[in-house]
Amino acid sequence: MTMLESKVIQTQFEKEIFIAEKSNIEINMFRTLDKNNPFYEFMVGLNLIRIRDNEYYGNKTSYVTIRISDDLQSLFVIEPDVQSIFAIKNKQEKEAAIELIHYLLIDSQTFKEVVSDMIRNLKSDNVVNVYEVKEATTKLAVLERLLNIRNEDIEFMIRMENIA
Repeated sequence: MTMLESKVIQTQFEKEIFIAEKSNIEINMFRTLDKNNPFYEFMVGLNLIRIRDNEYYGNKTSYVTIRISDDLQSLFVIEPDVQSIFAIKNKQEKEAAIELIHYLLIDSQTFKEVVSDMIRNLKSDNVVNVYEVKEATTKLAVLERLLNIRNEDIEFMIRMENIA
């Protein structure tokens, strides 16, 4: 038998359960630096199992935006505008979501495997022009930085007011 790591966010209405499997983590919407945005930015999606009244209530994918400074030294966790993992949560529930994200970025071997797979795929891509080479090099640097995040590198920028 294999034991899986999981984290649970207990909300007022349900339990949101994250099971640390590669299929439950997605990284997408990568944006590079430009004159209007001095950060690298991408979305991390987590597939969460929902339990309400002790019964399966479905799955949902919740997102968090990650920004990394242009020097790759600072990492900011930002609340996205849509499908946020922080949406409709009170302060304690948002703190539980922050704990989950912290676990994911610092301690989760599964997250590191997802990032390593992305690095391997990017290195095997056939890039043919200068723009593609620059984009691939930038993505590689950002992804490699994700493999070495420390506690002091992360700053959470989450709206902590109670929306509900």
